[in-house]
Amino acid sequence: MKYLEDYHTGQVFHRQSRPMSAEGIMDFAREWDPQRLHLDADFATAMHGSLIASGFQTMLHAFQPFMHDVFSQMENIGGLGLDNLRWRRPVRPDEVLDLSMEITAVTPSRSKPDRGVLGYRISARNPAGEEVFCTDCAVMIRRRPAP
Repeated sequence: MKYLEDYHTGQVFHRQSRPMSAEGIMDFAREWDPQRLHLDADFATAMHGSLIASGFQTMLHAFQPFMHDVFSQMENIGGLGLDNLRWRRPVRPDEVLDLSMEITAVTPSRSKPDRGVLGYRISARNPAGEEVFCTDCAVMIRRRPAP
C-alpha cells in the first residue's frame, strides 16, 4: 500500500478512458441526467454536431481508471471534495479520452500526525487534444507508520 510519503508534487499518472457508446450515453442519461442533448440524437446533432455524454458520466469515466489503479493502492482515509470542476467541451460517442492525474500538494496534517492531505488534479482530453473535463481534488491518506 502507498502512503502520503510515496507521492510528490508534480507526479503525474496517465491513463485512458473506455469509450462511451451512443447506447451507453443514452442509458446513463435515462437514469441519471435525462436531458434531450443526451437522449435525442437529432436534437443533440442540431445543437452540438452529435449526441453528447452527460458531464457527470464524463467525470465518472475520467475518475474510473485512477480509482482502480491508483486509489485502490493508497492508504485512503476519505475524499475531501472537488473544486473548480469544469466541463470544457462535449464528449462524443466512442471517443477515448486521454486522462491525467497530477499531484498538486502533499501536506502532512499538523493536528493528526498519522495522516495528511494529497491534492490532485484530474483532467481529460479528447482525441483532438482538447481538454474536455478537469477538477481539483483532495483526499486524506495515512502517513507511513514509524518503524
